[in-house]
Amino acid sequence: MAEISQVRLTAKLVVLSCCHSASGQIRAEGIVGIARAFLASGARAVLAALWAVEDEATMWFMNHFYEHLVRGESASECLH
Repeated sequence: MAEISQVRLTAKLVVLSCCHSASGQIRAEGIVGIARAFLASGARAVLAALWAVEDEATMWFMNHFYEHLVRGESASECLH
């Protein structure tokens, strides 16, 4: 995470398509993890998972998500 926080990002969206990518250590300032590191580096939004997801379900979800994103839908619309 130290490497991520040293980079300045201009990304609108960072997608972390692996299990538990939103988890981290709970501290006084909140949950500290890789998703938060990307936000601190300048990403406007991070899509991450808090739990284990089966590979086939992840494949279906990512295909669905990106198909809608390419059509011009917002990231939040693509999650429906």
